[in-house]
Amino acid sequence: MTLQLTRDFTIEVIDLNRVEIMTLQFKVPNMACSACGDTITKAIKAIDPVATVQTNSKTKLVEVDTQASEAEILQAITEAGYTVA
Repeated sequence: MTLQLTRDFTIEVIDLNRVEIMTLQFKVPNMACSACGDTITKAIKAIDPVATVQTNSKTKLVEVDTQASEAEILQAITEAGYTVA
């Protein structure tokens, strides 16, 4: 917990222990096999080591429970060489 003095000289309490985790789902048409899923998982874990990643090469879906932003996860997937539909 942190106390922060605001412009109007009031004290605002900020809970730094509260972590927002969101579930994101992406369709990745060129994820062809489990090795592709492993590559995507490694790319996501590089930006959020505590993320939970599930990949399915049959349905072409990647599901991520993460603290990172959607844009960061999308960038990790595309930089790993995959297209997100």
